[in-house]
Order: sequence, then structure tokens, then C-alpha cells
Amino acid sequence: MSDKEFDWKRFQRHLDYSDEELENFRGDPRKARAAPKLFSREVTKKFLVFEVVKSHGCAARMKVGDRLFFRGFAILDLKRSNPTWCAHALAAIPSIANMALDRYIAGLDPDDMVYNHIPCLDVGAEHGWGQVIMKAYVQDESEVND
Repeated sequence: MSDKEFDWKRFQRHLDYSDEELENFRGDPRKARAAPKLFSREVTKKFLVFEVVKSHGCAARMKVGDRLFFRGFAILDLKRSNPTWCAHALAAIPSIANMALDRYIAGLDPDDMVYNHIPCLDVGAEHGWGQVIMKAYVQDESEVND
């Protein structure tokens, strides 16, 4: 989508930006280039998924197959996500979400991330309670089961 096709006024209203804030935002070529892709209909049909692939000794009882779904790479979808997640498992999610979104905006495949597995903060039975490992990947809305 070209700069002329993007609805900058709608973007401004959505973020409650002043005219000066919008001007500053648009003055940054990286942000101005990213906004049309980040606020596209296409991105709202993408889900960043974090799926438990290993769990041992988890006090919260997280188990293999538990998943969190983030619409548009960032908005938690409570309806699709498993309800029992531990705060320690959430700590590394923002770094992977930023990397996946950045790759998507750059036109790269977010599923081709080198670092697509993350651990919870618990160090395991020897020094803590347990350990959970999650894998991150992207799914189109049509692939996500309700």
C-alpha cells in the first residue's frame, strides 16, 4: 500500500495522536513504511502462536499443546488461548513477538526465525520448580481452529 493510499487521518485517530505527533511519526521513514503494513487488514488475519512443546514439573500445570494466540502479532485472543498460563512463561514472549512482527513488516517469513523457541523463567527441578519450553509460529486465520 502506498503512502497516498494509507489513511493517515484514521491512523491518527486510532492512536489519538496530535498533529505534531503524527508529523513526527511520518517523519521517521522506518515507522512511516511500517504503519501501512501493521495496520492492514492482512495483518489482522495473522496469529502469532506460542505453543508449549515441553513441560516438566510446571507448578501451573502447563502442558504440551497449550497455546496462546496473538492476533496481528500482538493482541491476545482470550477466546482461542488456553486459560492457564503462568507469568513466568510470559516473560520472553515480547522479544519473540517483536522479532516476528519486524520480519513480517520487512517482507520476510516470520516462521523462518532462527530463535523460535523460548523457555519460561523457571530453571527446573534442580534449582526451581519446573521448566516449560514454547515454540513460536505464525498461522493465518483460516488455519486457526476455533
